[in-house]
Amino acid sequence: MQRRALSSIERGVAVCLAAVWLCGGAFGLYLALVHARWGLAIVSIALLLYGGTWLRVATRSRLLTWQEFLAPWRQV
Repeated sequence: MQRRALSSIERGVAVCLAAVWLCGGAFGLYLALVHARWGLAIVSIALLLYGGTWLRVATRSRLLTWQEFLAPWRQV
């Protein structure tokens, strides 16, 4: 099944979402390292990965399937 390509507005929203998640993750990771909060570090790493996923959505110009989201190294 072929997925439709995202419009330029939808790609812009994906880039904005990626920027928000990546900045939040980076700031959280900074706080975690400065204040030795390891739980926050784990959550921040998850935020960085989620921001990277939104960057993949923006660069591929389509939404990802669950398989692509959970196992990006596999070729479909």
